[in-house]
Amino acid sequence: MSDNKPTSAEAPAAPAAPAAKEKPGRGVQLTERAAKEILRVIAEQNFPATTWVRLGAKGGGCSGFTYVLDFDQNGPTEFDLTFVQHGVNVVVDKKSEFFMGGTMLDFNDGLLDRGFTFKNPLASGTCGCGTSFSA
Repeated sequence: MSDNKPTSAEAPAAPAAPAAKEKPGRGVQLTERAAKEILRVIAEQNFPATTWVRLGAKGGGCSGFTYVLDFDQNGPTEFDLTFVQHGVNVVVDKKSEFFMGGTMLDFNDGLLDRGFTFKNPLASGTCGCGTSFSA
């Protein structure tokens, strides 16, 4: 019985760490589908291989904030966080990261819902348009 109790005590400690990691998060994560689409557009538009994808949030939209997704050929500044995921250079400004930490950027290629989607764990509400959120 005493052997089971230390094991039980260790078990709750392990789930607490992943839950804490998922909640705040750092930066924005790309799915493979999103990365493939971004790389396809970069190639199609003949952008240089050094092109960055800038993700962010700005005031506006139906719910208070709207997502920003753009190509940036100037690169990051001292106000940015950078990540490389699935071969894509991602830059997020620190102010946006406060509202978007842990967000997952995905790409849907269906007939009715084609486009990028943001799954933001920090959003307290979203709008039907899919590009607006509140935090």
